[in-house]
Amino acid sequence: MRMKLSRKGLLAQIIKPEFDALSDRSTVQWKTDDLKALGVIAGDFNRTTLKNRLIVTKKLHNFKMESSTRFAVHVGQFKEIVLQMETIGEPLDETRQLVLLLGSLTDEYRMISTVLENTPTMTLAYAIQALSSVDASDESSSAHQKAFVAKKSYDKRRFNGK
Repeated sequence: MRMKLSRKGLLAQIIKPEFDALSDRSTVQWKTDDLKALGVIAGDFNRTTLKNRLIVTKKLHNFKMESSTRFAVHVGQFKEIVLQMETIGEPLDETRQLVLLLGSLTDEYRMISTVLENTPTMTLAYAIQALSSVDASDESSSAHQKAFVAKKSYDKRRFNGK
């Protein structure tokens, strides 16, 4: 990477030079070279080739929530894929993100998903909040059920009444 930047005359932008009163980092030339160096480095990491676009798009369309996955984890994975789409140059608007997120949910969320789909002014943030609250209420009800389970103790030294 250093050789590549050196050949293009941009190595000074990533190496911390000794302070020189003559070199002023606020000049237009410095900022322009800085952006060029960033472009070279970013070009190596975020290539927008057809193969990358195909892989990320396929990952987005095959994205489904697994039954054992918590909703917060699912949303995190979804946001990561949306960020990858933006990185390759194909950003998704909020409505499309909402449609893809609701379509990727399991049957547990089918009823709330239908309600959210029929709400006239729905935002992605509101839908995530509503779905998160459903997930939290499911967890709390299962915690209450676990709290009231009676367990029989099997003590071998029990008194037999003799």
